[in-house]
Amino acid sequence: MDPKGLLSLNLLLLLSLAFELSCGTGGHSIDCRKIIQRLGSNIVLPLTYEGINKSMSKSIRIVVTMETSPGSTFKKKIVSLDPSEGGSPPNLEHRYKFHLENLSLEILESRKEDEGWYFMTVEQNFSVQQFCLELRLYEEVSTPEIKVLNWTQQSGNCSLMLACTVEKGDHVVYSWNKEMDAHPLSLANDSHLLYLTLGPQHVNNAYICTVSNPISTRSQIFIPGPSCRPNPSESKPWELYVWLSLGAIAGIMILNVIIQLLRRRAKADHVQPTMEAKSLTIYAQVQNSDVSPIAFFVWDGPVMFPIGFLVSSPQTSDIHGST
Repeated sequence: MDPKGLLSLNLLLLLSLAFELSCGTGGHSIDCRKIIQRLGSNIVLPLTYEGINKSMSKSIRIVVTMETSPGSTFKKKIVSLDPSEGGSPPNLEHRYKFHLENLSLEILESRKEDEGWYFMTVEQNFSVQQFCLELRLYEEVSTPEIKVLNWTQQSGNCSLMLACTVEKGDHVVYSWNKEMDAHPLSLANDSHLLYLTLGPQHVNNAYICTVSNPISTRSQIFIPGPSCRPNPSESKPWELYVWLSLGAIAGIMILNVIIQLLRRRAKADHVQPTMEAKSLTIYAQVQNSDVSPIAFFVWDGPVMFPIGFLVSSPQTSDIHGST
């Protein structure tokens, strides 16, 4: 081919490539198939379709690029190779693998920055073909937790405000429904909050919170019954004051009894010395006889103890008789 013909061919390829890229991004003429995957997993993007597979033998270059948004001025080049050369594609980042046999791009341990539009451009001798995919990554939602934010009870009815929350997951949608009832409870803007006012006959109904995103769904069940039963320590605070009052009265009575006992003991200690002074009394007993002993006793309580005898001289008298 002469130089003028080669230059014309290259110019045609360049204009065709520019036109196809502009139509595929800014013009949105190419319908990019959306692929949804779990964040952190290994992903395989099939950057191919039947028409490209049949024309692979005529391809002279394959280019794979990535854009964070359609029509973006920044395009990240991932793969650029000539199929006729064979072998592994050169200069690939460590998390990318390109499989030439089926024209697929593998992304290892996907990250949030891997989201975007992936374009594969196949250049042939007289045409340019392009195929694209939109990749969306979502974090899997965790099992939800239901908390009671507010609780009141009035006229026999129990009013609750419940909150359904998750620790992990993005783009989470919340829904509430009653068990055995497929119809969801009406909520404003898919709120994670639920307001209930239940009579005594409905406090044991089960309510289900369901959280979901495009790749996962989890549920949790809540039964209001235990939360609607009043806690005695909380619902009757006056009982605490009653017990405190009774304890104070009992303490005063015990203190009064102790004071009375101390007073009686002090009075008994004051009387004891006088009684001891009067307990020692000496009694004398005199017996008339020829020898008149006098016994001395000491009185100490209920027992008398002899302490000695005193003998008195007898009085004598003369007896005169008549003869």
